[in-house]
Amino acid sequence: MATLPGKLAVLSDPHGNLEALRRVLEDMDAQGAEEAVCLGDAVGYGPEPEAVVRLLRERGIPQVMGNHEHGIADKAQMCRFNPQARQALERTACLLEPATAAFLSGLPRFIVRHGARFVHGCPPDRVNTYLYMIRDKALPALFGRFPEEICFVGHTHELALVEFDGTEARNLDLNGGKLFEPGKRYIVNVGAVGQPRDGDNRAKYVLWEPEARKITVRRVAYDIQKTVDRMRELGMPEVYADRLW
Repeated sequence: MATLPGKLAVLSDPHGNLEALRRVLEDMDAQGAEEAVCLGDAVGYGPEPEAVVRLLRERGIPQVMGNHEHGIADKAQMCRFNPQARQALERTACLLEPATAAFLSGLPRFIVRHGARFVHGCPPDRVNTYLYMIRDKALPALFGRFPEEICFVGHTHELALVEFDGTEARNLDLNGGKLFEPGKRYIVNVGAVGQPRDGDNRAKYVLWEPEARKITVRRVAYDIQKTVDRMRELGMPEVYADRLW
């Protein structure tokens, strides 16, 4: 059995925002994270998708497929996007090297590591389903779709936590972090690095300490204006630049 890391960083939705990703990786290193996993959507919206994917690969950070990677892999999937998001993804596709697009097309839909599941949208392996789409009464059944104690998800660009005691599932506040209670199971929505939509424009990720049974939310400031200027230079839809503020 692999040795558990003291701290594992879980990040999601860099969305081509190289400035945000760089600062998050610096913070992750400063916090002593020994491993990391990216929950998908490394590309889309932001101005530097090629550099973001390259940096994640250089750092040896495993990635799962997000809905934006799915759109790169299967052009028919672009029909699922609204017109502005589709425009951004089409622009993104032009900014990717063919080998990078091929790499993204081959990403797995989920990873299991250290007894936890990592998926972009919703367990067990959903790429496009948002956690908030699952109604409260359906949450207990969701835990029947995966065997692990903890599942980390992204996709919503917000922080959220669902706790399941074997009978009842409850939505809890994640902002202050969480100590996992023995005998309970959890779905953790880790927020977004590159396109936060939770009222706080800092990049978000979480640190998971498996042995301490603890997660901590990290909020990291970065040079938003530099990212916005680059998005405008490349003709990305203005709405996604505005959202960064």
